[in-house]
Amino acid sequence: MIAHGIRADPDAAVRAAAFAELDRLVLAHGPRLPWRLIKRGFIAADEKVLFANRVVGIFKPKQMSAALSIKTVVPREGRRTWYRDQVGRLDHRTGLWRYDLAQGGRENPTNRALDAARGRRAPLVYFLGVAEGTYEPIRPVWVEELDYAAGHVLLAAADFLEPTRSSVEVAEAGMGAPANELRERSYTLVAAKRRNHQAWFSSRTKSAYGHRCAFSGLPLPRLLVGAHILPDSEGGPAAVTNGICMSTLHHTAFDANLIGVDTSCRIHVARSVKDGRDGPLLDSLKGLDGTQLGQPDRREDRPDREFLDWRFQRFIETAD
Repeated sequence: MIAHGIRADPDAAVRAAAFAELDRLVLAHGPRLPWRLIKRGFIAADEKVLFANRVVGIFKPKQMSAALSIKTVVPREGRRTWYRDQVGRLDHRTGLWRYDLAQGGRENPTNRALDAARGRRAPLVYFLGVAEGTYEPIRPVWVEELDYAAGHVLLAAADFLEPTRSSVEVAEAGMGAPANELRERSYTLVAAKRRNHQAWFSSRTKSAYGHRCAFSGLPLPRLLVGAHILPDSEGGPAAVTNGICMSTLHHTAFDANLIGVDTSCRIHVARSVKDGRDGPLLDSLKGLDGTQLGQPDRREDRPDREFLDWRFQRFIETAD
């Protein structure tokens, strides 16, 4: 079922093929891909399709009717950064990725291709430059706002737990999250309540932590979530200071009070885990005891001590 006002995406099958190939590349080579792998493209309907173009930031393959990807770069050492969108930036007002449109506004065909994807709520790939010639493919992302006058778009990146579909399934469905899935503490009734502010909160939190698990340092975007310290059900705000980026494993353990974090960001492990003997995965959790939680570079993004204290008291009460 397609929401009112959102057009179907005729490119859905090509997008699904692109996402599937990126999943394969990341599994084989890690979360950061060199341009030599990206430029090979992928196969859709027995035809080679390109992921991106080395020169332009907004890219629409000739086989598609709307944009497939956007790209930021890290320029070679000693070279000037010509465009603002050459460096990935986070919009701290909204918590979304900010990306500059190409010059020419509505008259530029690449901008129109991105606008077409927005109108369909079509998922995109964001090739975020992390080093010279190296990119992290953040996927899926959606255009939440497009402002021709200001010359930029805002992009939201969804959790891979919420909704529960994989990135390929999202691409095959041909549409993203509802347009109101941002900061508002509102709810949409589908099969169950969906937290409409979760996409904003999680995207902002994961970005603040550099898309790495604060417990383990794991850099795989598909295994990361932006988790609340003070739960949403307890009135916890959708603010990055109430969030920690963590892997799905650590999120489950955190919610079950098997691991906790005190106000000095020291990690504690429940006795039931420390006493367990069941292989390397359990050992990796036990090894966290007494270590420090990874924190955002920006002080204003770091966990709120009151939220940590509230959560840590629950850990003490139930951990053993």
